[in-house]
Amino acid sequence: MKQTLLLLALFASTALAGCTSKAPYVRTVGELQPGMRIELRVAGAQVEAYAPLPKQPTQAYTLEATALAAIPPAPTIVPDRRGIVVNAPQALADLLVRVPPGVDLVVRNAVGDIDVSNVGGNVDLATERGSIHALLDGYAQARVGTGNITVTMGALAWPGTLRFRDDNGDVTLFVAANAHFHLHLQTGDGTIFTTYGLRGTSKGTSERIDGDIGSAGSQGISVVVKRGSIRVLRMMPQA
Repeated sequence: MKQTLLLLALFASTALAGCTSKAPYVRTVGELQPGMRIELRVAGAQVEAYAPLPKQPTQAYTLEATALAAIPPAPTIVPDRRGIVVNAPQALADLLVRVPPGVDLVVRNAVGDIDVSNVGGNVDLATERGSIHALLDGYAQARVGTGNITVTMGALAWPGTLRFRDDNGDVTLFVAANAHFHLHLQTGDGTIFTTYGLRGTSKGTSERIDGDIGSAGSQGISVVVKRGSIRVLRMMPQA
């Protein structure tokens, strides 16, 4: 695992006046091998995760932080046996990470949306206030306090039960058509819709569905919502 920290120059106030609010004030470039992970611990930011740029080395990761009005200290990066842990204890405008193929991503965000697209590994995402959007070939887990969850997963296999929880918001989940799993859906105050043809039960404002999709085995998907609706849809392959 290699890491190089590139601190972009901090401009004087006169120079800052001519810069866009989206210019990152710090950029970190390093390398991670498949099977490792990036964990982001964020006090507040719009978190965005993508694949590396086409011209980057295969195992290169990139981390870019964009400040709000005042420029805070740069996020710290701590290597561990599983990869790296990134700590951003002060609020940021944006935190962008480019994730190499085969590297997993964990995000813990206090306030702000999380957007993930085409990352090379699997993801575990959580934000207290904000929405989560994820489109990936692997599998995901997600938790939100207030906000919506929309996840598209291409994985056919995963360990144990994938858990999605939302206290106040809607969950929409697209699952690969050929995946086999046990499905548990439960909402305290809201409705459930699924294209898997399972029958459920209702009591007052709550609804619940439990059933096996194919030969479920040990795989599962659990979606629990306190206040909001659930949609779990079979993602059919394109012709």
